[in-house]
Formats: sequence, C-alpha cells, structure tokens
Amino acid sequence: MNLRDTGRFLAVLASLKCTLAISRRPSGVALLGVEKGIPTLSACLLPRSMGLAVAGNRLAIATMHELMIFANVPSLAPLYPARPDHYDAIFVPRTSHYTGDLDLHDMVFDKNIVLAVNTRYSCISVIDGFFNFTPIWQPPFVTDFGPGDRCHLNGMAFDDGKVRFVTALGQTDTPFGWREGMADSGIVMEVPSGRIAASGLSMPHSPRVINGQLYVLEGGRGQLLQIDPASGSKRVVAKLPGFTHGLAEYGGVLFIGLSKLRDKRGPQGLPIEAERDELVAGVAAVDAHNGEVLGILEFYNGVDEIFDVQVLPNILRAEILNPRQWFETPSIVTMKGGFWQTRPAEEDEGASHAG
Repeated sequence: MNLRDTGRFLAVLASLKCTLAISRRPSGVALLGVEKGIPTLSACLLPRSMGLAVAGNRLAIATMHELMIFANVPSLAPLYPARPDHYDAIFVPRTSHYTGDLDLHDMVFDKNIVLAVNTRYSCISVIDGFFNFTPIWQPPFVTDFGPGDRCHLNGMAFDDGKVRFVTALGQTDTPFGWREGMADSGIVMEVPSGRIAASGLSMPHSPRVINGQLYVLEGGRGQLLQIDPASGSKRVVAKLPGFTHGLAEYGGVLFIGLSKLRDKRGPQGLPIEAERDELVAGVAAVDAHNGEVLGILEFYNGVDEIFDVQVLPNILRAEILNPRQWFETPSIVTMKGGFWQTRPAEEDEGASHAG
C-alpha cells in the first residue's frame, strides 16, 4: 500500500471511527479508513475526479463531464460477492448528471440538490437535472456569463443552510484574467453581498465555517488560515508541506489535502515554490483547537495531487464501485430490501445474494 504515516495520522483516524473520501489525481477517489491499526483503502477510477460532497449515505463526485452520486448500501456491504463478510459500507453509482466541462470545485448537498462552485462559468450553480446547471450567484464584478473562468471562483463555505463565503484567485473580469496575479491576488467574498472580506491571498481554496470561525486554505503558501471577515485580518493556524486544497472537520480534527506543485505549469511565482522539493501529496490531520499538526498521511507512487477531502462517519471498511464495476455485479435496492445480481436473470433467477 503506497502510504506513509508521519506522526499519528492513522491513530487519530482510528480514534474518530470514520473513513475519509479523498479525491486525488490522477487516480480517482479513494476511501481510507483504519481498523486495528491497519489502513483500509479502496480506490475508484474515474475521469478527472474533482469536488466531493457527503450527506448521510450519499457521496457526490464531480468528474470531467459529470456529477455522479453514489449511495452507500450498508445492508448489502457484507454480502458483496467479491469479498463477503468484510465491508461495513459499499458505495454504488445511483445517479449521474451530465454537466459538461464545468471544472466543479467545492460542492455541498442542500437537501435533495447539489450546490457546486462552477469555476468554468464563474458562478455557484444548482445541479438537479433540469438543466446542465442553473446559475444562482456570481461575483458582482463578473459582468458576463460564459465559460471563461474569469476569476477562478473555487471555494464555498456552506453554513446553517446558506452559502456564506466564497474564494477566488482574483477580482478579475476577463477570461482567465486571474492568472496574471495568481500569486497574491486571491480574495474571500461574502455571499450574497459580494463584499471583499479578505484580500492579498496566495491561491485561496476551501473556505469553511467551523464553530463559528472562518477557515481558509492558502495554497500558494501551504497554510491554514483563520480569517476575521469583519476586519480581513488573517492568522496562520498551521504551516504544511504541500499546496493546501480540500478541508473537512470532524471531531475537533481538521483534515487537509496536500499536493505537490504541477510541473507542467512551470514557475508561477508562488511563495511555496521555494519549498518545491519538500512538498508531499497526502492528507494532514490538524488539531482544530491549537493548530498542532497531529500527523500527515503521504501518498506516493502515482499520486501527485489531493483535490478534496470529505468525512464518512462511522465507517471503517468501505468499498466503492465505479460504473463499470457495478455493471459487472449490479446491486438492486428498493424500499423492500435489496440483493446482488450475480448472474443475468435469464440464466438463473435465483442466483443472487439478498440483504
């Protein structure tokens, strides 16, 4: 298993009795848990996995042209024919919205719909299947609508049923105009007003309201910040050895995605470029109370970037099936129960595992 624990990461994850959903590049989504001190890892290959969202037994994954929603079927998990009596959760594909290329970043379930930061179209969108997407908010300085990625809107803090804050890499209104000042022109905005709550940030991502406080990842400096939206003042909570992208809180622990820098882009003038050789791809566990780095789980051999991190509570041994895997062994679930269809029905109607 291509993992290395520096610190107490696995011990912390084990104590919380949860699994992490990790969107990573280039190898899709991984579900990572710990049982009896040993990591459990399941990987799902998907085309260019990006933003994630979790609500109850639902897991949403943005890919290159789709937003896919998976459902955990815990009653069928121990009956999975490929590995019976092992899994306590199994995520299977349930719905796919064909969105087109939207470059979806932060996402959240808002009751039965998905809200997503639609970076390509510089807006927050509803994705519910009526259209490819429905824009519901865009920064007030963005004056046109189209696929120009005018400010690289990327992050969204959803709190108490509302979008409260967003992040962008620049206050720009021309296609890809943010690229010129990406090293230090990042902003945090209030929603819906569009007021600039903080500026001068180096590639901010993943804003979150946690215990009433606003946290933001500053990717270009590898930092976790706490920001006062009233004054715009910033406090460095933790410095980490990677480009920070993807943030989730659970049980007083902040899980933060870390990435290496993308070599194909070359130098971008980011402060973190001076530390290029020390950067890792993985996930950090940080104490939300004092900023202590509790441990880092490093991925290597083929994983260069962590895009998003979400928490799946009360799960230790999870499996996730991509559509191709599900087609090979479909799960059929209704309100009356479910089963695994292990052979085509016309061959043997009784060849199934019920649960």
